[in-house]
Amino acid sequence: MWDADGKEYLDLLGGIAVNALGHAHPFVTSVISSQLATLGHVSNFFTSPTQIALAEKLLAITKAPAGSKVFFANSGTEANEAAFKLARRNSSATRTKIIALEGAFHGRTMGALALTAKEAYRAPFEPLPGGVVHIPFGDIEALRAAVDESTAAVFLEPIQGEAGVRPLSVEYLRAAREATTAAGALLILDEVQTGIGAPASGWPAKTPESCPTP
Repeated sequence: MWDADGKEYLDLLGGIAVNALGHAHPFVTSVISSQLATLGHVSNFFTSPTQIALAEKLLAITKAPAGSKVFFANSGTEANEAAFKLARRNSSATRTKIIALEGAFHGRTMGALALTAKEAYRAPFEPLPGGVVHIPFGDIEALRAAVDESTAAVFLEPIQGEAGVRPLSVEYLRAAREATTAAGALLILDEVQTGIGAPASGWPAKTPESCPTP
């Protein structure tokens, strides 16, 4: 790509790791143009054949359990905000705790920001939605100690990006699955930066040995 002065750049940032298809690829632009010539935005009151096809493909490639659903969002922040709401729906008078990790980045809207650990991002907007606690990264014993019957959900990035490309171990992901299942809590995996083939493994947390379906 080129800047306003014509200087050429090789984009290795990729839209902060989400623009995996590059810029202006002829096939991508042709498909987008074709869709816009047929049907543009119709809001979430309706579905379209292409939307259904994409949802079915995502369920297939992630090997989602029967009965799984897909929710489309415009950004990673919105996806995590929706997941935060799901965690709240799993809450009760005695189940209010939501656990995230030190070093986590889940977005900058209010719910997602409550999950984000960096104080510089959080401070200007406090008080943030309550009930969120941050535990040490990669510490299995700290995880097991934190997850109990008061826990509504645990949020994890299988590979932390903002904190410096820090992967969680297979053992940690397995322990998170076991602990949340035992406590009746949700395990929510933020793969905004690592899903759909970004790492060589495709979906870091979606392997039977690392994060088995309960």
